[in-house]
Amino acid sequence: MLDSCFFGANTPQGFRSEADALQSDPSIRRLVILKGGPGCGKSTLMKTLAREAERLGLRVRRIFCSSDPDSLDGVVVPETGLAVADGTAPHVLEPELCACGANYLNLGAYYHDGAALGMARTLRAEQAAYKACYGPAYACLSGAAGAERAMRLIAAPAAEAAEREAMERLRREPLPRGTGTGRVLRCYLTGLTPKGPVSFEPNAASVWALRDSFRVGAGLLRRLAERYRSAGHDLILAMDPMDPDSPAGLLVPELGTAFLRTDPLFTIGQSALLQLRLDAAAESVLPSADLERLQALNAIRAELVSEAVRWLSRAKLHHDALESLCRPLVDFDGVTGETERLVKTLLNEE
Repeated sequence: MLDSCFFGANTPQGFRSEADALQSDPSIRRLVILKGGPGCGKSTLMKTLAREAERLGLRVRRIFCSSDPDSLDGVVVPETGLAVADGTAPHVLEPELCACGANYLNLGAYYHDGAALGMARTLRAEQAAYKACYGPAYACLSGAAGAERAMRLIAAPAAEAAEREAMERLRREPLPRGTGTGRVLRCYLTGLTPKGPVSFEPNAASVWALRDSFRVGAGLLRRLAERYRSAGHDLILAMDPMDPDSPAGLLVPELGTAFLRTDPLFTIGQSALLQLRLDAAAESVLPSADLERLQALNAIRAELVSEAVRWLSRAKLHHDALESLCRPLVDFDGVTGETERLVKTLLNEE
């Protein structure tokens, strides 16, 4: 039910990664961790692998890059137990135990030795300009997170009532026993990217949209997660890039059920037929002056996020320039050979 997601996120605390979930997912029996600098073909390799897997009729999960949502950070082919992931900074990934289901593939070995020495100063300058953009971006996101905290404090008198009303409605829904162990895997279904906020819809038979404009729904998702875990269900928690220690979504794969918080920034789940309007409690309980302040804070939050996106877009321009400088330094015949070997051996193609 998870066909597309992020494992890394731009957050108010900086870059956060859940890539280690690849090593705790029991469906993944072999993990190939790609290493190598900009422009050496990591994302292209994974895109090729994903296409070939689909050509063979296999289901593919694509893990996108939150700093460039047109690129891949990983590919999972559950039916073969295969995962390939970019393990270079900032989403550093290292095998828990080398050669025991996980190992490296160094595409950096295909840079032509010494070819970059004459342009080292240019490369360093472009890299420095790229990294410098993230400070302002994360500062803006930190300001937006401050606006969210103010919203939660203002809406607190209504939050408990909203949560209680939602749980009473959900308890009327049947809760079959699961066959899992209560394992929890983490990812992101929403991300703040150079293209703005991006959301991926899960492939779920039953989707509940939690209308949560005032950002009070994390507690409800935690209670739901505990309810399903206690019933023996394995879960996927989709974390909130604006508050990466809190859930923005809950997926119960065995039941094909998803709960997704939606708000003016992230429109995930907007078309869901099943609705829980957490906003309604605030609108019915809070005085009009508080509701006006909540709307004003939402506008402040949106403007700060937009400014952060502008800095992320600038960072991508510098990273694109860095990749353009590096591509001519790469032996792509060698990279193509590695890709062909992966397709043949990992997908068991004769």
